[in-house]
Amino acid sequence: MSKSVVTRLIMIVAVSLLVYGCQIPIGSMPSDEELIRATMAEWKAAHIDKDIDRIMATISEDFVSFNGGGKDSVREFLEGAFDGGFMDNVKINIEDANVGIEGDKATFGPVEFIGDRGPFVVKYRLQKEDDGRWLIIGAEMPEQ
Repeated sequence: MSKSVVTRLIMIVAVSLLVYGCQIPIGSMPSDEELIRATMAEWKAAHIDKDIDRIMATISEDFVSFNGGGKDSVREFLEGAFDGGFMDNVKINIEDANVGIEGDKATFGPVEFIGDRGPFVVKYRLQKEDDGRWLIIGAEMPEQ
C-alpha cells in the first residue's frame, strides 16, 4: 500500500471518529437523580433477595452509621437481621422517596419498611464517588 493511500485511510478514520464519535445525543446520559434511584432500586432488589454482597455494593467505604459504625457494621447488622428473621415478609417502598442533591451529596427518602414487626421509615444519605456512582454513606430514622 502506498504512503498516500495509508495517509488517506488515516484521515478518513479520523474524520469519521470526529463526526460520528460525537453523535451522542444530549441528555442521553443518566441524570444524578436517575443514578441515585438506580442505586436505591438495586439496594431494594438485593434486600428482597437477601443478597448481602449486593447490598454491600451499594454502600460506600465512607459509610458512617448513626452510632459511629462503618461499612463492616452494616454487614454485621444485615447478617443478624436476615438470620434472625427480622426482614422476613418486609415490604420496602422507595417509589415515593424524594431525592435532594447538593453537589456530591444527596438524600433519599422517606424509605418505608412495612413488615410483621411494624412499620418504620428511614432517610438515606448518599455521595457521588470518584467513579461517578452514587453510594450510601449513612441512614437516619426521622422523627415520626
